[in-house]
Amino acid sequence: MHNQRSGAFEVLKVLLRCTAVDDCTMEFVLQWYKSRQRRPPGPIGLPFVGYLPFLGKEPHKTFWNMRKKYGDIISVYLGSKYTVVLNEYKVAKEVLGHPGSLDRPRDLFKHLGHVGFVAINGERWLEQRRFTMSAAKDSGFGKDYWEALIMEELSNLVQKLQQQKGKAIDISEDLLSSFNTSLLSLLIGRRLGKDEVDKLHLSAEYSDVVLTETGQSNATSLVPGLRKVCEIFKVAGHDKSRKVILQFSSFLK
Repeated sequence: MHNQRSGAFEVLKVLLRCTAVDDCTMEFVLQWYKSRQRRPPGPIGLPFVGYLPFLGKEPHKTFWNMRKKYGDIISVYLGSKYTVVLNEYKVAKEVLGHPGSLDRPRDLFKHLGHVGFVAINGERWLEQRRFTMSAAKDSGFGKDYWEALIMEELSNLVQKLQQQKGKAIDISEDLLSSFNTSLLSLLIGRRLGKDEVDKLHLSAEYSDVVLTETGQSNATSLVPGLRKVCEIFKVAGHDKSRKVILQFSSFLK
């Protein structure tokens, strides 16, 4: 009789534990469902990795195609990070112009070193932006001197294109080179000389690193410590990217 009671008691404890686990699971599912109801529509994804495995090699095109099903504003988990994707210019302009959108991911630009006020948030960003615009105007931004620098670079680009005599060519590299030259000219107050081509190449390499490795859909931006591991073990060229970042930071200083 004693053994029967003991066995029944053990079964009862197991049932109570299962019931408690079921209640917790149900509560979690309900909270998750309620949170999704308050958020923009979007795909569910997988545990831990979210929708990352389904983005493909060109995430921007994947998001663009998703707008047919979910609309211009999509919510999605990239890894463990909840992300809102703005899929239309007017929507992006309206949202990014609102004070509530000033906060940026604090670690998004961390690997780029000192990038000025780009990585700060809120009121500090507004204050630094106002100061920068004021200082730029005082130094001639938008006036004849800076305009002349840009027009000179544009003239050189047009001459390069005219030399092709109507041939079909890929001008992406020439456009990037022209843009970087104009930007560096504005930063240092003069056009780069022929003996400073290495600085232009460094600028182009840095731009490529920023564009390819800073996106929110990049796994190294989402998984803490992954970028550092890739740099140490020289995975996917992250060690070379780190070298370019350090060289460009030294050049700006």
